[in-house]
Amino acid sequence: MHAPTKIAVALTAMSIAAASEGISPAGAQAQNEALQASATTISSGSWSGWCFRGAASATFTSTGPATGPYPGTFTETNANLSVSRPSLASNRLTLSVPFTVISGTTTITGSITNPPPYSGGSLLCWSGSFFDGGPNAAAGAATYTATIQTEGQPAETTSGTAQFSASFRFQPILQVSMPTATLLNVPSP
Repeated sequence: MHAPTKIAVALTAMSIAAASEGISPAGAQAQNEALQASATTISSGSWSGWCFRGAASATFTSTGPATGPYPGTFTETNANLSVSRPSLASNRLTLSVPFTVISGTTTITGSITNPPPYSGGSLLCWSGSFFDGGPNAAAGAATYTATIQTEGQPAETTSGTAQFSASFRFQPILQVSMPTATLLNVPSP
């Protein structure tokens, strides 16, 4: 190699090294973030009809631990779960579950929804009867959108698939299966 070529190769190597300073060699792996409610307060609930043809909904607030890449606590405020069954062959589950996760200096705000075909819902029957007793959700193909804001860094928006389950039986007595949400493939810090 001649002297001018060696200098050009050395300058190119130094330019690449300077340009890539601070860039990690591999991106962090995505992980699931689990939100398991330990307390739930119901602000309203309704039910009508029969368990094979009726409707039920619940509006609630839940809090509890968050585990995954952002361990801490979470709150779901003014969340809504609604199930309608207009016929024997059709259930429709709609979700609107706004959430906030606090993990050290990171705050994640977002919402879980259940897109068409609105699957994963059912109506609970009263024990020993056919009367509608409340809504039940077991949504495996819900979606989430979220903004991850870490102090001193630009916000990051992410979205993906979520799993959500909860059950609210209003009749004959109130029974709650604590809401559980899993946000799949959340970018790791």
